[in-house]
Amino acid sequence: MILGKIVRSNSHTDYVCQVYSPGEVEQPPAPADYSFGTFVRIALQTRPQSWLVGLVYDTILLNPDFGSLGPRLSPQTELAVFSPDYLQEKATLLGITAVGTLPESGPVSQGVPALAALTDAPVEKLAEAQIKIFHQGNPSVRLAYMPLLMSQGSPLTLYLLRDLIDHLRQLFPEQAGSLAVLQRELVWQSQVAPFGGRP
Repeated sequence: MILGKIVRSNSHTDYVCQVYSPGEVEQPPAPADYSFGTFVRIALQTRPQSWLVGLVYDTILLNPDFGSLGPRLSPQTELAVFSPDYLQEKATLLGITAVGTLPESGPVSQGVPALAALTDAPVEKLAEAQIKIFHQGNPSVRLAYMPLLMSQGSPLTLYLLRDLIDHLRQLFPEQAGSLAVLQRELVWQSQVAPFGGRP
C-alpha cells in the first residue's frame, strides 16, 4: 500500500514522509496504515530494484490555518465546489528512520544504509512477508539495527523497540522465548534505568 512521498531528510537515516490526502491518490491511506512502529519501504533508484526499510517513529500534523482568525471568502466546506484548484495545505507528516536495505534479489542489509532516498521517493507499507525476510537470521531473528535505534536518544525509542519485538514474536513464534527475554530487558531499561536502578 502506498502511503506518501519523501519531502525531506533530517539526516542520512532520518526522513520525513508526507502522507497522501484524499484526491491525491485513488485510495488514500487510513491512520492505522501508518501507525507508530509501522514498517515501510522507500524506493531507491537502483538496478535491480532495492528499497530502504524504515520504521515510523513520529507523526506531525500541519495546519497553516491554526491561529488565523481573519475573514474567509469561502467556507472550508464550499472550497471543493467553488475553488476546485484550491491548494490543501493541511498535511500529515511521518518521521521515518531507515534501518537497512531490502533488495529485490540478494541478501538484506541491516544498519546504516549505503544509499539515501531522493525527494519524492514513494513510501509504501512493508508487507508482512517482507518484514519476515528482512529479519530472517540463521538460526535466530536478526536485529542488527537495534544499536542504530538506541543511539538516537529519542524518548520514544524504547517504546518503538518494545512494539517491534511484539510484532516479531507473532512473525517468529519459534523465537518467542529469546524475544521475550530481550523485551523484558527493554522494559527494565524504560522503567528502572532512568532512575539509576541496576538489574
